Amino acid sequence: MSARKQFSRRTALGLGGMTLAGAGLTACGGNTGGLTDSGGGGETLSQWYHQYGEDGTKEAATEYAAAYEDATVKVNWVTGDYAARLSTALLSGGGVDVFENNTINVDQAEQGRYVELTDIVDPVKDQFNEAALGPVTIGEKIWGIPMILDPQHFYYRKSLFEKAGIEPPETFDDLVAAATELTTPDQKGLFLGNNFDASCWAMVWAAGGTPLNDARDAVAYNTPGYVEGLGAIQQMIADEVLLTGAPSDWADPAAFGAGLSAITWGGCWALPVLESSLDDIGVFSHPAVGADGRQVAFMGTWNQQVGGNSQKTDAAKAFAKWLWVDQTEHQTDWALNYGFHIPPLTAVADEAEALKDGNGLEIATMAKEMGVTGPPEWTGEISTPHADAISNVLKNGADPAEELAAAEKASNRAIGS
Repeated sequence: MSARKQFSRRTALGLGGMTLAGAGLTACGGNTGGLTDSGGGGETLSQWYHQYGEDGTKEAATEYAAAYEDATVKVNWVTGDYAARLSTALLSGGGVDVFENNTINVDQAEQGRYVELTDIVDPVKDQFNEAALGPVTIGEKIWGIPMILDPQHFYYRKSLFEKAGIEPPETFDDLVAAATELTTPDQKGLFLGNNFDASCWAMVWAAGGTPLNDARDAVAYNTPGYVEGLGAIQQMIADEVLLTGAPSDWADPAAFGAGLSAITWGGCWALPVLESSLDDIGVFSHPAVGADGRQVAFMGTWNQQVGGNSQKTDAAKAFAKWLWVDQTEHQTDWALNYGFHIPPLTAVADEAEALKDGNGLEIATMAKEMGVTGPPEWTGEISTPHADAISNVLKNGADPAEELAAAEKASNRAIGS
């Protein structure tokens, strides 16, 4: 397989309309897909992928399918609005046997559009990054096999930190101090996206909360630390410490690579292009926010699923298990040879050469030791009040405590608690 390709985002979408954790779906172009015949004998399966931007991804997916001897796998490389086309196909039963998905929809699971995969994943779930299983688990049932993890974190310029005598921040107060110190007439200290909200989803956990409580019957994001953290961002906006109006938003590393900020929120997918253009890149996790906070790395995910209307469920499940549980060489290739992502199986990540030193090791360690992911129950009616509150706080200067309290009530009404 080929070496890493030039940067082109292959990422997961953020939850609940909060922020993009990348632009893997929205970057897709065109309106048609294409089937590629691959594989061996037995059943003929249709496997759906969205159109990835990185060179070599379609060829790799086809090679994996061709290597499978127990069925003939047709790779359907779907261009255009993958999420919409997938949803329609799953509803109509339009020839989807195996497919990738970045958001497990609770309603679709309940309506039978997915096949439950607990019997495949449960026996080996201890081998997966624990956080990777959160987005595919509803109650005690598992609906997908994690394919890749996309941790998000901060990038920083080591040379600037060393010159100023600054250590990588472990608390949000440290981050604010570093960003303020490193702001100059020619460079802002920190880039949190053009709407200032890129790190706010990760901040939910970093501030000692979670989107939903363990019982999934109430939200748990309204914490004193979250109020404190949002207030700190407001102060950085007022102090003109934060970069805004960048030519591209945070998921694209161009603004940081061009020296417009000393620190930026970003995703692991940006590492290859940043290291190829700058020789002083470092990474650190989202710092702890408030007295009850902790350091975290929010992770987007892509997951393999089986279509509920498939007429070949057993064959589809067998192929999904073969590729995303058993074939560790393919998993490493998929994660690390066409961009930079973390394999969800911890043993596979531990053995990957690209993750054994430097920033690769730092990111893999974050994913393993402090990775967090959102729950599939975080649906539109529950998440929208939260997203609206963050927007009002950061765009309009609203009071964080008042906005989060009102959002909490609205979210809980949507849950029914």
